Amino acid sequence: MNALTPIPVITGRLAGQSVPLVDARLLHAALASSQDFSTWIKRRIQKYGFELDVDYLFYRTVGQVPNSGPTFPPNGGKVIGRPTEDYFLTLDMAKELAMVERTPRGRQARRYFIACEQQLRQLQTTSTVPATFTPLSRGQRQAVNRQAWVEASGEIYDLFNRRREVLIRTVLLEDTPGPQYMPPGYRPPWAR
Repeated sequence: MNALTPIPVITGRLAGQSVPLVDARLLHAALASSQDFSTWIKRRIQKYGFELDVDYLFYRTVGQVPNSGPTFPPNGGKVIGRPTEDYFLTLDMAKELAMVERTPRGRQARRYFIACEQQLRQLQTTSTVPATFTPLSRGQRQAVNRQAWVEASGEIYDLFNRRREVLIRTVLLEDTPGPQYMPPGYRPPWAR
């Protein structure tokens, strides 16, 4: 049995929330189902009672206007091609579909989605603020602000001095011996 090709998990919006989604066409191909995609997905949705905008998203594209170069749009801008129906499934629906296939490929896909879900949970727990977070007192905030100001002003001072040295070198003539001074009223090009 071949190893399962990873199915990309994308982030989408379902019921106003950001959720991980899977392209049903890619899942169908990974499961190596003998049915054509349209029949397979419609039967699964009907048989297992999946709900639109709860378990999956549905998009229908009418076709496309081909770009054939300088005579765009060709055919008077007529749309050509067959309409396509795209389904994007939640991880739970994808796991369930993989489970009902009852094949080794289905088991592999189910394990893959479980691993994806575990990784997402792990990312969510590491990126959230700990529950024991306590706000800083006014004195602590002032101390943090002072420290940040000292660090930032030091960086700004160094940047100012480096830029000043560059400007001085551009004004001085390197081939003339001795120091050269800026003429009265001189303004560097960037200040004009």
